Amino acid sequence: MDYHAPTVTGATGHLGNVLIRELLRRGKHVRALVLPDDEGRSLAGLPVEICRGDVTRPETLRQAFRGADIVFHLAGVVSISSIQAAAVRAVNVKGTHNVLAACLEAGVGRLVYTSSVHALTEPPPGGVLDERAGFDPARAVGEYGKAKAEASAAVAEASRNGLDAVLVLPTAVLGPFDYRLSEMGELIRMFAQGKLPAVVDGGYDFVDVRDVARGHLLAAERGRRGESYLLSGGRLSVREVMRVLGEEADKRPPRVVLPLPVAAAIARLAPAWERLTGRRALLTPYAVHTISARFRISDEKARRELGFTSMTVERSLRDAWRWMNEDPGSPLRRSAPPSRPARATGA
Repeated sequence: MDYHAPTVTGATGHLGNVLIRELLRRGKHVRALVLPDDEGRSLAGLPVEICRGDVTRPETLRQAFRGADIVFHLAGVVSISSIQAAAVRAVNVKGTHNVLAACLEAGVGRLVYTSSVHALTEPPPGGVLDERAGFDPARAVGEYGKAKAEASAAVAEASRNGLDAVLVLPTAVLGPFDYRLSEMGELIRMFAQGKLPAVVDGGYDFVDVRDVARGHLLAAERGRRGESYLLSGGRLSVREVMRVLGEEADKRPPRVVLPLPVAAAIARLAPAWERLTGRRALLTPYAVHTISARFRISDEKARRELGFTSMTVERSLRDAWRWMNEDPGSPLRRSAPPSRPARATGA
């Protein structure tokens, strides 16, 4: 599909600002949907058309979608915490329904929706997770997974009922330009500031944000209507993450590595602690479950049908560290605390 006038929701998030940079590099005129109270730090200096709006307020989407031949719907709340459950559902589910309706009303040619690997039904230990797992909110894990599964099912249904839509499912996104601090960005910042006394054993599948941005463009151009495409970079253990960061920082990583059963026991206290303090816990049952996963993730379909490729996770992690430490606008370098609105953006 050839397109010239893309609109991007979630434009100031980690993936959003990187996707916009790639679209601009390809000579596109980009319209960015930005929350009314978002300072737009990650888009500063970029030649984009800013539309103020909110996916939970459908009346604000009309201007942003008018004349767009393609919409990249990235806006969403990514959370491992129970404290953001209401926002997770409002933005990820209701917001996506609003985007679907707005696309149909505006006559948008194609929708590329940023789903998540967490939207898929997990296989048993030792199995392989791919797009055939499907979207079942009742079987998805955690509030975030359930919300993304429900939203993804709605997008798939819309594609069967007249909307040309494609779904992209990244694993954990990592890399530079993380102005709003993703979960991995927060980990890197804490490591850099010496605020990481211990880590949890385990590991996860990561993918570089720049590869995910390019994957979205491949999905826009080559993806089959109604199809889903997993994007992965590879698995890295927590110990390997700490080794790489330690080498980049030239200091010893945390010596305390909590076994998964110990971490799970501690994490069970997180919901009560969040309710009492109103603060987001870093170690939650959802987080422990995620890094405990014992199945393999396959993105063979995206590589075969889209021509998707990815860099090594270690390279991505090193690039993320260097950006965090060198860019004057990074959350680590700037004096003001990082801006992390409740309606964060990402996958």
